[in-house]
Amino acid sequence: MPTPVTSKGERSAAELKAAALRVIARQGYLSTKIADITAEAGKSAGVFYRYFTDKDDLLRSVVDDFAAALRERVTEQAGGPHALDEVEDIRGHVRAYWDTYRAHRADMTAVYEASLVSAEFAAHWEDMRARHVDIWTAHVTEARDLAAPDRDTRLTALAVVAMIERFCQLAAPAESEEEGDAAVEALTRLLAHGLLQQERSV
Repeated sequence: MPTPVTSKGERSAAELKAAALRVIARQGYLSTKIADITAEAGKSAGVFYRYFTDKDDLLRSVVDDFAAALRERVTEQAGGPHALDEVEDIRGHVRAYWDTYRAHRADMTAVYEASLVSAEFAAHWEDMRARHVDIWTAHVTEARDLAAPDRDTRLTALAVVAMIERFCQLAAPAESEEEGDAAVEALTRLLAHGLLQQERSV
């Protein structure tokens, strides 16, 4: 059982996670070993096991970090409660996910790879997706002026989330900020046309 972290311990755990993500970015999660992580971080195996029980335990912490970062970014972009009835609302959500995905690309790659071979991480991936689908279901319901979400609305929300997820996997990181902006605008335009159900200037 890992020991509770102190302020110094939190720094060490963060350094191990950062080192793990650098290694994962180079060679993938499945090929990464604890020895690779500790060598990258310049720490002993004993230090690793002080904070994490194994590589999967470290990844669980990464999942929590990403989920918290995405919630914070969406809240920051949205600026408080709102209805999804303007192009700018859609752009804010797309931008929030894009920016967070780019900042945590190695994290997401690791979780995705782990989800292919681990039922636990497959469940983590599905749980993250389900939370996003819940958010988009509420927004699609608002955009369509429905009293309550129905099956079609949730399927629409799932399509939106799946599109955003896969788009970010394929398009991020962009070569330049301009290309990133263009990617966000392309997805915003597509979603706005489908969800707002009318042509609007973006």
